[in-house]
This record gives sequence, C-alpha cells and structure tokens, in this order.
Amino acid sequence: MIIGPPTSGTQVLAEFWRDALGGEWVCTVAGTPGTWRQVKPAAVTADPSSGTIPTGYLVWNVTDGAVKRHAGSYSWGIRVRANASAKVGFHGATPTAQWANANQAVATDLATVITLANELRAALVEKGIIKGAA
Repeated sequence: MIIGPPTSGTQVLAEFWRDALGGEWVCTVAGTPGTWRQVKPAAVTADPSSGTIPTGYLVWNVTDGAVKRHAGSYSWGIRVRANASAKVGFHGATPTAQWANANQAVATDLATVITLANELRAALVEKGIIKGAA
C-alpha cells in the first residue's frame, strides 16, 4: 500500500499515478523515481494516522470538509504562508477563521478576511487544486 507518489522505478513525463488513498499524482520530470506533483487530494473520512505519508500530502476530509496538508508526524494543517507559524485554523463550536500566530488574532474585519481568502486561494492554485494565476 503506497501513500504518495512512487519512490522507485523509472517514470516518464506526464505519467499518472493514483495512490492507495485515492490521491492523484502526475510526473513532472521523468527519472528514477521522477518528480511528482499531487493534482488531486485523497478523499478521506478521517485524517490518516498510520502508514508512511509524505510531508505535503493533501487530503480532503469529507467528514469535516477541510482540505489539509500533511505537516509530518501525523499533523494536518492548511499552510498558506512560507513559515510554520503562519497556518490557518478554524476553532470553536462555530468555526472562526484565525491566524495561527502568537496571539491567535481572529480575522473579523473585512480587509483581514479578504487577505485570508486570497492567501487560501493562492495556496490552492500553487498546489494545482484549482486553476488560476498565483
């Protein structure tokens, strides 16, 4: 059972791969084992908590509706900036969007919410989940 792209064997440009969880990959540089980009997250009912999962692996948790990125050690988050302290979380009984910075400031004003939405969109474009300019 392989989660993620192939890690051995000779691969060709534009080769397609579907892993054991249903994540889909395309080979962007031919080679052994080639360079791969995930083009579709795996649809899961719970965040995977076992097996060898590559860092950066994307899942769509159909139970909670979130698209999540594997951050290592079975930690799942939505990464929208370049450093680990700038993740987005949705917290509380009524989900509240907020930055994962030191003060956990809630995104309540329109400008902050627009910035948050634009960064989420850019992250989805970067990962190839949606089309558009980054």
